Amino acid sequence: LPFEKTKGSVDLQIMQNAKVVMIGSGGSNYIGDYFARTGLGELHVVDFDTVSKSNLVTQGYFIDDVGKLKVDALGERLQRINPNMKYCGYNHDFLKMSNKEIRNLFKDADLLLMMTDDFYAQALGNRVSLKYQIPAVFAIMYKNARCSEVSFNIPGITPACHRCATEERYAAYQMGYVNNVTSTGSTMIHTQSLNSPISLLSLAILHRDSKDTEMGSWFGKKWDRNLIQVRTHPDFGMERNGFFRDTFGEQPRVFTFDSVWQKVEPDSSEDIEHNCPDCGGTGDLTIAAGIPLHESPPF
Repeated sequence: LPFEKTKGSVDLQIMQNAKVVMIGSGGSNYIGDYFARTGLGELHVVDFDTVSKSNLVTQGYFIDDVGKLKVDALGERLQRINPNMKYCGYNHDFLKMSNKEIRNLFKDADLLLMMTDDFYAQALGNRVSLKYQIPAVFAIMYKNARCSEVSFNIPGITPACHRCATEERYAAYQMGYVNNVTSTGSTMIHTQSLNSPISLLSLAILHRDSKDTEMGSWFGKKWDRNLIQVRTHPDFGMERNGFFRDTFGEQPRVFTFDSVWQKVEPDSSEDIEHNCPDCGGTGDLTIAAGIPLHESPPF
């Protein structure tokens, strides 16, 4: 592909040498398109689902993809865009992969994208990120697609992990919470409104050591605002004590399509038993807590 127009924004050599692993290829599948058109060298995708007719509305697949494995349908499309990008699709349940399979997949990865909203899969992804010292991005969409949430780990740069950022969610699941929020209320437009910031964030992470590109040097040597909420409805978070209202007030020039980058503190206390079980709450994600990858439930 002629990547001349990306010059200055991304470093083609960085992109071509990078390996990204993406867990889930539902609404996130167009992230593969973005990477293919930006010169990514390798994309590995894990998903065990097949394309259904309902996926055509929010996930960007085509009518002739119905019935195919999502990883196969995505691979066919990406091959048409950029045949030089190495693509590997795995018809696996991430939660059922063995430690050996996980090690082989992630040992030389540069970025992990947890693009499934399954709590347990994201919990495992956090431990994989810490164990193999791989930057990771986690994303979910809230009910009726009014807002999306993105958190990320960059070992050596962010002082707190995904579990620290979403501690209350872990506590809720520990108490028996069952998530019944579905993609109902979402459109392809909402899906893409989430895919775009995820992809830009991913480029910034891959270029974090680059000083000569627009995507480089976003984070410096330390970055603690690693939970992002992206609002797609003007009423979200505007109730009394709502987060967006508390942040922006009722300024008429702040309405929607805005985002808040929240500061995340390491989950730690004087009692070492109450430190984050994944990262240890030390503020240094290069120090893993040593929790086995496969622990169910992850509490």
